[in-house]
Amino acid sequence: MPSLDPPGGVIPETPAELTPTWLAAILTRHGFSAAVQSIELRPVAGALTSEVLRVIPRMQDETTGFAPPLVWKRSLDDATQRKPLKASYAAEVNFYRDVAPTLGVSVPRCFVAAYDDKSGAHALLLEDLAPGSAGDLQAGVSILEAESVVRELARLHAHRWRPIGPQHPPESFSDAPGLIERWASVGATFLEQHLDSNVTERTSRYVANVADQLSSLSAGPETFVHGDPHPANVIFPTAEGRRPHLIDWQGSGSGAALRDISRFLVLGLSPDERRTHEDGLLDVYVEELDSRGVKTDSAAIAQNYRTAAQLQWGWAVLFFRFESLWDSDIRATFPVLAQRAAAAFDDLSR
Repeated sequence: MPSLDPPGGVIPETPAELTPTWLAAILTRHGFSAAVQSIELRPVAGALTSEVLRVIPRMQDETTGFAPPLVWKRSLDDATQRKPLKASYAAEVNFYRDVAPTLGVSVPRCFVAAYDDKSGAHALLLEDLAPGSAGDLQAGVSILEAESVVRELARLHAHRWRPIGPQHPPESFSDAPGLIERWASVGATFLEQHLDSNVTERTSRYVANVADQLSSLSAGPETFVHGDPHPANVIFPTAEGRRPHLIDWQGSGSGAALRDISRFLVLGLSPDERRTHEDGLLDVYVEELDSRGVKTDSAAIAQNYRTAAQLQWGWAVLFFRFESLWDSDIRATFPVLAQRAAAAFDDLSR
């Protein structure tokens, strides 16, 4: 496998630092004979915690080789915004360097994965999966698309499945209620404006149970999780029958398996579609695990799903931590996702 280190150890932090010479060295290492004359960079919309640009190499002429279009993901420029995201940057770099090659899960091919802990700079240079495209957060996904992602997550989970987790006591999560209450006070007006008048009551019920729920999920099953699987973090292929690609692994690591499944189904389906199809999609998950040698208890899987799905309301509240990074698209999309999270909490906490 070719090295994923950047040439000369240089992590480009600005477009000017991603030079034709730097890129040509990487492409040569990965088997492309390319005399890169210039580079066109096109911003990719929708990223919240990183800068993402499409990289289009331009050759001297048609006889000087071929280079594929790529995607460059880098740290935010602002040092204050970058600091709390350093662990996320390191996690995604670690995923592409050390974990992805062992899992057999469908992800973009990686050309560079580098992180500098001192500065918080990171760089990922990934295969551009166009004409495939990310799912639409507002519209959600079809049931067939949801099934394909559930199967892909089962493939991911099966590799490091542990039926018994560490079982942390509720006291281990004693900070969670206060954190939720703090950000609920920040976001209450916005949420009440876009959702309903039950925001405060819903949050109170969430706070009362969150430590116990996190403790329950820590008992297992535990595995390597994506951490943030929602429609915009999946590239769906244009060709029928092809597997979806999972992207944005900043939240990856060991965790409760059903948090991945619940996150995708709660945020990816309308409440009515989720209510109608969630049991069937959990059956698909169990079936796919079974085909990979992982035996599970369907009733326990369903209970863990119900618990994990309620935690999406906490995500909606905590999302206000990143309000300074929201653009107009996020402000338009977030209320839809918060409504789905609220509906799941109301449905499954009774």
